[in-house]
Amino acid sequence: MKSTTNSTSIDLTPYQARGFPGDLDAAIAHVGVRGIDRELAQGMIRLCPETEPILYGEGFSPRNIAYKMGTRPALEKLAGTLRGPTPSQSAINIMQWVHDHVIHPHLVGPTPADRALSEEDLIASQCGWCNEQTRVFIALCEVLEIPARLFFVNHVNTICGHTAAEVFLEDRWAFFDVTFNLVVPLPDGRLAEGRELSGPQRPLAHAAYRPALEGYYQKTQPFVAEHAGWGPSGRPSLEKGGDLLDTIGICNYLIDGAQETP
Repeated sequence: MKSTTNSTSIDLTPYQARGFPGDLDAAIAHVGVRGIDRELAQGMIRLCPETEPILYGEGFSPRNIAYKMGTRPALEKLAGTLRGPTPSQSAINIMQWVHDHVIHPHLVGPTPADRALSEEDLIASQCGWCNEQTRVFIALCEVLEIPARLFFVNHVNTICGHTAAEVFLEDRWAFFDVTFNLVVPLPDGRLAEGRELSGPQRPLAHAAYRPALEGYYQKTQPFVAEHAGWGPSGRPSLEKGGDLLDTIGICNYLIDGAQETP
């Protein structure tokens, strides 16, 4: 497993897991996870006006990848059952499967956040935090040679954090939230980018998250009230669920067997 941050246009060091509002910088520095999950969280690049041309340009994230068959056989077998007629449909199939089979602990019961499991082991465990669900999603996409990357988001309250993904489809990055099983279509039918949902298209994000959050809150276990920002008094509101995308960090993730191609 490895993460990549390739760019020569600007020194990204000042933006790597830094520059977030509130106490988020400290939270990232002391994030309570281990292994690849810690590496990825601390490797995120903050999206801001200075970094946006890089993060959404051609040089930062792989837009074409090749996968060496035989590297991750269990993932290959599963991904083969989820392949659709188009990359977009394949990614949607994968998102639905992970949402249904690697269930968020808020819905099933207390689960350690620092398991540092492989994607295969996460699938076997049948549960996963948002960052773990997203890793499984990205891994299955990459087995099918669909480029994807981690998309860390933070609520406007600077307390609630979450992990989603962006997938490179039809020459643009499309936002996928595995935990809430949603993508957000734009009026022209294209899938919205995360930066659009954080900015001018946030009303569409509010509308998309409203039913997803409503169902999620109805199913959450009592222990969730102990988690900062996710208890009944401080969690994202149903009416403005899109505020969860207020600040953004992006990190590349190429699994073993996947590599960037021209």
